Order: sequence, then C-alpha cells, then structure tokens
Amino acid sequence: MQGETRGIPYMKGGFIIDKIKDSMGGENVNVTKGGNYCLYHLHSDFSNKKGLVDSVSKYNSYVEKAAECGMTAMAFSEHGNTYGWYQKKCAIEKAGMKYIHGIEMYITADLGEKIRDNYHCILLAKNHKGFLELNQLVTNSFDRKDNHFYHSPRISFGELFQTSDNILLTTACIGGVLGKGDETVQRQFIKFLKTNSHRCFLEVQHHLDEKQLIYNKSMLKLSEATGLRLIAGTDTHSLDGEGKKGRAILQKS
Repeated sequence: MQGETRGIPYMKGGFIIDKIKDSMGGENVNVTKGGNYCLYHLHSDFSNKKGLVDSVSKYNSYVEKAAECGMTAMAFSEHGNTYGWYQKKCAIEKAGMKYIHGIEMYITADLGEKIRDNYHCILLAKNHKGFLELNQLVTNSFDRKDNHFYHSPRISFGELFQTSDNILLTTACIGGVLGKGDETVQRQFIKFLKTNSHRCFLEVQHHLDEKQLIYNKSMLKLSEATGLRLIAGTDTHSLDGEGKKGRAILQKS
C-alpha cells in the first residue's frame, strides 16, 4: 500500500514493535518485537470533499490487499468523517480481520471564533463505548449553528480533552497540533497528552519528505523528554503506484 512511504515498519495493533530507521534521520529506535502491522492512518475516496481530492482508492481494494498481506486488523481514518463505516466493517470482518473504528478528526482551539486552525488528530475507538463516543463527536462536528463546522467538521480542544479512556489518540501528521500549532497551543496539548499517556501516542511516519524527517526527530525528542510512546503510521492515501498517479492528476485538474 502506497502512502508516499518506503519501508513500512512492523507493528502490532498499531504500536511500534521493531525499528524505525531513515525517518529518524538514520537513527534506530528499538522497541518491543513481534506481531503484525496494523493500518490505522488510512484514507480512501471517502476522505474527498469539496475542493479536495484526497484519494482515488476504494476501501474494498485496501481491505483485499490487507488480507492478502496477512494483516489481522485495520482502521480507516477518513478526514472529518466516518462515512461507510458499516460497509467497511462488514468487508474487513468478511476478510477475516478485526475492524477498528477511527477518524482523522479536525480540532480547533476555540469554537467561539471562526478561526480555521483545524488541527489533525487520529481518534480510534477502543471498544463499543468508544465507538458510540466517537460517533457522537462526529455528529457534533457537523453542527453549523455553533461554529463546529467551519470549512470542515471539527471539535474543540475542550471536547477532545473530555474524551474518555475508551478513545485512543495519536498526534497524526505535520498538520496536527505539534506540527503547526503555536507555543501556547502546543503546551496545552502536550499537558493533555502527558495526563493521558496511557492512551495517547506521538505519531511518526516513514516518509522521506524533509518536513516529515524534521518532525519525526522532534517527536522522538519529545518522547524521550516526556515518556510518551511513539507510534508509526503510514498516512496512506493510495493503494499502489497507479492510485498515487491518479490522485496527483485529479489534484491538478
């Protein structure tokens, strides 16, 4: 599966279990070994919205490929929505894998003003209670009357900070709080991560983009300073080279 990645590290349930190299600038990070890689930061064409072509790959194609690769579980993290979750769940379970309910949520520091900060954050349901909680957050995010929806469906820092232990969180990509937030916002977010370190993870991605390499190193340093665990994601937008090419063509059209 191609998400502008090279050499995807092995993982178990999304957690790093072997080594990450190159994306840390050539450094090795040793962690627990064993298990199977699990896709959790994954986009299909359900992530497309007005003015944005995010993927041309269909969810069922991902599921077929994941099963072919021997994966045992997977999650889709569409941008700001959980569209097609039931169909995805059925397809994943039919393929003999475990379905994980997830989303790449947009987060705003304050709903009181129409500010287009819209930080990215991956949320994953740990159990059925988490599934219901995540769905309620998504419902709230589409409310246009109270500034939840502003260019994109989103929730506030306050709502994120009030989530229960039934929701797992990763810091997502360079579009997240730790990638583009100011010092005040980052300090507030890191305090939340540290308080909830049992369910929050610093995401690194195995891409060779220069900005991503720098960001990965900053996540490693933050992990060493705070004890927060690292998690490796792919931020996959294309199934293969053909899908990547198609995405690029449509983004230019």
